[in-house]
Amino acid sequence: MASLDDITKRYYETTASRGHRPTAEHYATSAAGLLRRLGPWLPSDRTTPCLDLACGCGELIYALEQRGFARTHGVDLCVEELDEARKFVRAELVVGDVIDHLAAQREGSYGFVTAFNIVEHLPKERLVDFFREARRVLRPGGALVGMVPNAVSPFGAAARYWDITHQIAFTPNSLTQLAAMTGWGDRVEFRECGPVPYGVKSAIRYVAWRALRGAIAAWFLVENGAPRDGIYSSDMLFRLRKES
Repeated sequence: MASLDDITKRYYETTASRGHRPTAEHYATSAAGLLRRLGPWLPSDRTTPCLDLACGCGELIYALEQRGFARTHGVDLCVEELDEARKFVRAELVVGDVIDHLAAQREGSYGFVTAFNIVEHLPKERLVDFFREARRVLRPGGALVGMVPNAVSPFGAAARYWDITHQIAFTPNSLTQLAAMTGWGDRVEFRECGPVPYGVKSAIRYVAWRALRGAIAAWFLVENGAPRDGIYSSDMLFRLRKES
């Protein structure tokens, strides 16, 4: 019987990096969207050491470096994607498991940790370790920012089951519960991952999304008598801050 590690290994060998050769245009477009999406959640101090967990081809690291962050680090299991990333970013990149990598870091090593499209790949029994270790490696005042499938969204099932290695989806409520269990307290910030306007097409999508989310909110009000946290995009951003 194939184990979860075997399935993940086969995924990387057959799917993760197959045919994916990012171009300079791809990185520039990705950076524009990511920076607009993150906005005020980025650290104000550009000397802050940053760690991107499951960095893939390094699009988020590229965006941070374009914004002036010089102390960037990334970790990923996929050797091929890291090889692509090295063509475009200056960061220190390491092949490895994200939780093992966190466990090997000194306490308070980073001021900003990102986890886009990785938490949903972890089985439940590893989630506690992930969030505890992410908190441990942060400096006081530092933040963990991540993106996960949003089970509240009417489109959340597509995000949850899009990838064969996805293990779980979240709601704002379940992620808040997980944060409380792992030492973060219950102050979790959430943002939608709807279209970000940076061109004509994206602006049209943004306007259409605003109308659609109004209809989704009305649906929840009719069915449940409440708007269900007000986060309706198929993926959602979250931010956790280490207070002390």
